[in-house]
Amino acid sequence: MTLLFLHGLESGPHGAKYQALKKRFGEVISPDCRGLVDPQQRLEIILATIREIEGDFLIIGSSMGGLMALLLQQAVPRRIAGMVLCAPALQRPAAAGIRAQGLPPTVIIHGTEDTVVPISGSRKFGVPLIEVNDDHSLKNNLPIILREVGRLREQLEASI
Repeated sequence: MTLLFLHGLESGPHGAKYQALKKRFGEVISPDCRGLVDPQQRLEIILATIREIEGDFLIIGSSMGGLMALLLQQAVPRRIAGMVLCAPALQRPAAAGIRAQGLPPTVIIHGTEDTVVPISGSRKFGVPLIEVNDDHSLKNNLPIILREVGRLREQLEASI
């Protein structure tokens, strides 16, 4: 199972979350979508990146990357084994119509002090939510993100 990190709108593919994931788990694929606001353009880059990679993906999506994880799951549902969504941008128009029903194992981690993406969308979404005392960056909760990725990865690999 390949780890796929999808970065946010204001960040890049090799920031703090990516670095922590790589240090803990080894190889992490992270498409570069910097400067792209349009979800369809981002999705095309992500699809092109994973096209040549065999097997399933465990996605870690941060902010806009969380929304992209959900859109990717809709595009190629059989390739997505699970998702850890970090403050996903569920308030964006592209999220309209996306439902938790039918998703692979998914968990959201969202900061209660987030002033960029309202936590209310994560609370209403319908998947397990871990609320942390942090802002949008979740930088104080990287250990929780790593724990959840590891937990979900173990759970998914045990079910294969």
